[in-house]
Amino acid sequence: MTTHFCDGIKEVTIFNGVARLEFHRFENKSGGGPNRDVQPVVELIVALPTQGFLQALQVLEQVRDQMIKEGVLKPVAPDAAKPAEPPPLRSPNFS
Repeated sequence: MTTHFCDGIKEVTIFNGVARLEFHRFENKSGGGPNRDVQPVVELIVALPTQGFLQALQVLEQVRDQMIKEGVLKPVAPDAAKPAEPPPLRSPNFS
């Protein structure tokens, strides 16, 4: 079995009952030095039927919950994921 190291998921696409997950790794294009040009590069693409994708999400949620229980992660407040609301739009023509 081949092992792939990935830094994260770049994109998830669901089409015709198949979830396609593109995993990426960061690659230094400049060859090092202080001005690193790090870019995400697709390392691996996994295709799952949607049912398998939903099962994978359930397993990952269980792992997250276990990590919170063990104190490895802190729970995220539901409001933290929401972006801040923009101020109401006001026309310069009306006070």
